Amino acid sequence: MPGPAGGLQKFAPCLSAGLSSPLYMKRILLAAALLALPAFARPALHTWTDKDGVYHVSDEPPPEPARSSPRRSVPPAVPAKRADRWWERRNDAPPDEIDRAAQVNNIPAELVRAVIWAESNGDSSARSHAGAVGLMQLMPQTAGEMFVRDPVDPAQNIQGGTRYLRWLANQFQGDMLLTLAAYNAGPEAVRKYGGVPPFEETRQYCKKVMAYYRQLKAQSAQGKLASNQEPGK
Repeated sequence: MPGPAGGLQKFAPCLSAGLSSPLYMKRILLAAALLALPAFARPALHTWTDKDGVYHVSDEPPPEPARSSPRRSVPPAVPAKRADRWWERRNDAPPDEIDRAAQVNNIPAELVRAVIWAESNGDSSARSHAGAVGLMQLMPQTAGEMFVRDPVDPAQNIQGGTRYLRWLANQFQGDMLLTLAAYNAGPEAVRKYGGVPPFEETRQYCKKVMAYYRQLKAQSAQGKLASNQEPGK
């Protein structure tokens, strides 16, 4: 058996001979030629998504039916949030009763509608913890003073409530804000404080009714609110 040095010397000439063989040199030259090809000579990769949603990467172009551009998934448009059109909701008021009461008592019909919605949301069966009843939330004493026999009856309640608004408007020289404050807190409280009382409930009530009133006036100006249309109809 040859020693380590002899084996190394014998192996090295064989390796050198292999590297210098004509076949090996041809392989080296061929590999160098392929690497030297410019980038544009190499086939481009093709990518596409088939009808099943599978994404492909291939040297070959996609099959003929798949050549069309893949459809993009477009999320559905989110509809704009519709503004609260409270006057289109169902309401227990008879169709023409608000306009009739408003005309008889010379009170804007939009104001009567606004008070009804703020007081009862148009529910003729509404009853407060204090005992107010009906669409316009008449107290028993007020109902009697306004000649209302049955405050639960929608027509009578509207007539009595609108008549009370007229009476309050006369007390405060037609000032709408003071009329509303008196409708909520009583005329004595308005006189005592010389204006809208400093009660949070009354102040919020006045703001709400006035906001409803302005909305209805704007709708009427645009011709979108029929003269006999009740809030919620």
